[in-house]
Amino acid sequence: MKCRHFCQAFIGLTGGFLLSSSIFTPSVLAGRYVLNQTPQTIERYFGRYITKQINGKRSIYTYNPKSFRRLFPQFPKSNFSITFINNQAKDISLNFNEDFEQYPGDRNYDRVEAAKFYNYIFGYQPSIWQELSTKFGGNETIYFYEYCLGDGVATSFGRYGYKQFTDAATLSYDARCEPPYNRDSS
Repeated sequence: MKCRHFCQAFIGLTGGFLLSSSIFTPSVLAGRYVLNQTPQTIERYFGRYITKQINGKRSIYTYNPKSFRRLFPQFPKSNFSITFINNQAKDISLNFNEDFEQYPGDRNYDRVEAAKFYNYIFGYQPSIWQELSTKFGGNETIYFYEYCLGDGVATSFGRYGYKQFTDAATLSYDARCEPPYNRDSS
């Protein structure tokens, strides 16, 4: 009888500990570690790459876009790739592959699309959306943007043409996006 009570108490305490620790787990710990990981680790998350380009210590792996394309049904040719430098993931790129010309509106990549992309890659929603920089590209229809998404991740992209389309966007590490977030996060 005492053994049964001990087991029940142990199970109850273990369950309580797991529940309380999950409440206090930082969001980055709840998701996937992607940046600075090896191709082998990334393969466990997204499957085997479909193409690989090597240029010295830099490699670009493109991954199967089947499940990824469900996020962006308006861009059926889109895919994503990860750039590895010295066998560590540094940049994750969303490639619209000319699909942006078929998009009926303007600004095909903005806060909503960035959040979908971030969530797909890291496994949780970004904590902020905060402009880091805007640069005029010299031509009146070309602009380059950087936004903070939180937990050390920034998204960068360019907008082109009168509809301000984006043909590719990147997620990468940026120290300015590390918590605490002391800037306005509107």
